[in-house]
Amino acid sequence: MPIRMDGGSAGGSAGGGFVFGGGGTGGGFVTAGGSAAGGSVGGGATAGGSAAGGAAGGSVTAGGSGGGSADAGLGNFVWANLTVLPAPTSSFTNAVAVSSRPGEAWVALDSGKLYRSTGGAFNEIVGFSLAGINDVYVSPSGKVFAVTQGRQAAHCLAADCSAAANFTTVMIMASGTENLKSLCGRGEQVMALGVRDTAGVGTLYEFDSMQGQWTKVSNNLGISTPRGCVIGPGGEVYVVGELGVIRYENGATTPEPVDLMGQPAATWTGIALWPNGTSIAEAMLVGSGSGYRFARRNNTAQNWTSLMPNTAGSAMYTVMALGPAEFLGAGSGSGANKFMMWNGTSWAQAMPAPPNTVNTVRDSCVTDAREVFLVGSDGSSAYSIIRGRR
Repeated sequence: MPIRMDGGSAGGSAGGGFVFGGGGTGGGFVTAGGSAAGGSVGGGATAGGSAAGGAAGGSVTAGGSGGGSADAGLGNFVWANLTVLPAPTSSFTNAVAVSSRPGEAWVALDSGKLYRSTGGAFNEIVGFSLAGINDVYVSPSGKVFAVTQGRQAAHCLAADCSAAANFTTVMIMASGTENLKSLCGRGEQVMALGVRDTAGVGTLYEFDSMQGQWTKVSNNLGISTPRGCVIGPGGEVYVVGELGVIRYENGATTPEPVDLMGQPAATWTGIALWPNGTSIAEAMLVGSGSGYRFARRNNTAQNWTSLMPNTAGSAMYTVMALGPAEFLGAGSGSGANKFMMWNGTSWAQAMPAPPNTVNTVRDSCVTDAREVFLVGSDGSSAYSIIRGRR
């Protein structure tokens, strides 16, 4: 069963996928369900793809220039820019986080507002306000979580999270210098990353759905400046920090070093995993340092190897797993070069590229193999929300 790390995808087809979208994004989970024709927000695109496959998909028989998962035949993404209603009063409002499940997607703006879509425009949750939102996650059952860059978090466990009155705001930590960074989830299991002290030591919290509260499970993850997390197929948590990865499992932490292969130092910001039963089939890191940076996990040795940098761009911030041989990364750079696709053997510019209406991608999420979302800011520092369907 597939998982999404930055925003939270849930439900969907058997395609699914783990994803983390750096820049303060959380996780998510794609469970079984949804038809072969989509199961995406609002229904998804038409089924299948061409027999010859497509740049971002590819069929089983012929594949495509962008590779394709074992599901294949999904064809190319069709991209669209989406709006929020009512429009923000400030033109300098950015979209900072996104999460989705079949039939529903959530976006958080840095104004402290939450917006929900059931297929079209995103509508504001009237009366909801949470200053400094860093991330949002929607679970497969529709529970919604948000954390701030302070010590506050909000959650809705009700059947209808479109009403602000159904959200409960809590203070995760009562005092100190600790603040919250991001969320990740696997189904109904939800984790929150924190940072404490001036050294930026990573901390980890788990939401107790029975008690309706957060519990700290690690006061020191052994990694500084954590950027995000994703939950693996065995319930283990992978945390990406500026310099590498830590695996948290059964109360213990284990470093997963990154071999730079003689390349310049890198700053890692995003992580995505694709499961194969109870193990990991493929996993990727993205980041920056002398261009776009990528690293691939050695699942046997439980470490990472840096791939060749791409000097055409500046920084990758988020990455999504769409299949065992299909990952989509996004960040900042010139033109469409900010969107990169892994085809099973190498990273190359995504074709067709998403609209170049987003200057910097802050977060991303996967609903299922047929639908993805990218959010961030445009060249005028206004929000940008892009949806891709196939």
